Amino acid sequence: MAAPADPARLVRRLRIALVAVAMLLGLTLVLVLGVLFYWNAYLLGDRGEDPFTRGPYVVGLSETTASVRLLGPDPARVALTAVAPDGTEVEASPTGDFTGLAPGTRYLWTAAVDGIGQASGSFRTAPDDPDAEVVFGVIADYGSGSEHQYAVGRGLDAIDPAFVLTAGDNSYLLALPQLLDRNIFRPLRGVMGEAQLVVGLGDHDTFATDGRFLVEAVESPGDGLRYTYDYGPVRVVVLGVDEDPATIAFAEAELAKPWDGPRFAVLHTPLQPGDALNGVLKGRVDAVFSGHLHRCERRVVDGVLVIVAGCGGQGPGDEAFTLESGDAAFSTLDYGFVRVTASRTGSAIETIDESGRVRDRVEVPPR
Repeated sequence: MAAPADPARLVRRLRIALVAVAMLLGLTLVLVLGVLFYWNAYLLGDRGEDPFTRGPYVVGLSETTASVRLLGPDPARVALTAVAPDGTEVEASPTGDFTGLAPGTRYLWTAAVDGIGQASGSFRTAPDDPDAEVVFGVIADYGSGSEHQYAVGRGLDAIDPAFVLTAGDNSYLLALPQLLDRNIFRPLRGVMGEAQLVVGLGDHDTFATDGRFLVEAVESPGDGLRYTYDYGPVRVVVLGVDEDPATIAFAEAELAKPWDGPRFAVLHTPLQPGDALNGVLKGRVDAVFSGHLHRCERRVVDGVLVIVAGCGGQGPGDEAFTLESGDAAFSTLDYGFVRVTASRTGSAIETIDESGRVRDRVEVPPR
């Protein structure tokens, strides 16, 4: 007959087994935690926070100069470099200004912080060839920070514009400094890193602030209300918010100056039949770009081609104030932007919706 098991010995064995199991579980836990740490730190690794709170974004382009601005790091830590197709490198000044550039040339720029490249993009200097073709974008009534505005921004970036013209209401409900990043600089960051935003002001921009915070941010000339912008053979006359004696006087003075290339005007509020400004513009501009009405439209008003680009992102308002114009050859509530291909031999103006479809096109002969 077998001797009965020693209870004390059995307890010791169980304790040893429990310790072994606990050690195995502990080692397994350490291994799992190590794998998770490695996965997070090295495979999913965070690139770190974006050092730039705004931009970098282009604020000026001429035949031989370009200006790029940014907010965030101490400027002493930032190095901006532009490289031409032939490999020529140009360093920007501490304020972000490039000089000595070649006309009509695509430059790739890099913004390095403490020697590490943190942002990049490109810009094209204005051509010195009077027969050059220039592509630019037009938007209005866009500054809402909506998903539609982001889509419009991506569409603008895709057409690779030389510059982007705005016909007002760049920020809703007001152009306050606290709203500019949400409404403008973040949704349009991609395209603003490669093309200057040539800003026309609208009533939402000028209400309470006269648009001064926006004007300062994008470095528009003067008070930003009325000015002339040239890019190669293209001239744009920015006329302000609506028709008034100052607008008419400015238009008459600017349009009296000779200009052989394509010339356009910007007025936030669309022209209406019988407006005094119509006679000043007729035959002296290829088209007038407007907003205010939250639609994209094409009209001819007293012999002046009017392109409304008010579908940039804010969206339709009250139906009573967003009706299709009775004389519109094309009109839509769909979100989108305008692409202009301009040259001395004529221009093509297209309305493109946020999905990339061309919804309307008109050929404009030279003046």
